[in-house]
Amino acid sequence: MSFIDPALYWLIIGVMLFFLELALPGFVLFFFGLAAIITALVAWLTPIALAWQLGLFIVTSVVSLLTLRDLIQKNFFKPKHTQIDEEPDEDVIYAVPGERAVVGVTIVPPAEGRINYSGTSWRASADEVIEEGEIVAVVRQKNLVIHVEKI
Repeated sequence: MSFIDPALYWLIIGVMLFFLELALPGFVLFFFGLAAIITALVAWLTPIALAWQLGLFIVTSVVSLLTLRDLIQKNFFKPKHTQIDEEPDEDVIYAVPGERAVVGVTIVPPAEGRINYSGTSWRASADEVIEEGEIVAVVRQKNLVIHVEKI
């Protein structure tokens, strides 16, 4: 009876872990796959017992995970969120208090209406009823709603 070389098992496990990394989040399985491939190379080049192969796999996994993960993530992956102290994107429009706008849909508090401001129709709120067509001043912006007042 013939057994397949253990190096081939390690190679198959390593490739499977690489493919699993593509499907699962976290960027951890890559390092286990790397350790399995390193173990496959060592097992192919030298006659080493299975216990030593497992030990090599565990040590290589832990060392590569702890030393390479942050380095690779910093160099190859963009951050998913921005820091608070970063400059805002240039395409974000902020309403400037005091600027004027025209009411497009009557604002009847507490319901919102719409205003035409900076070439765009915005949701708007006010403390009093403001009719369509009136000119208003921007007071503040909260998310995508601009609070206005009569001039």
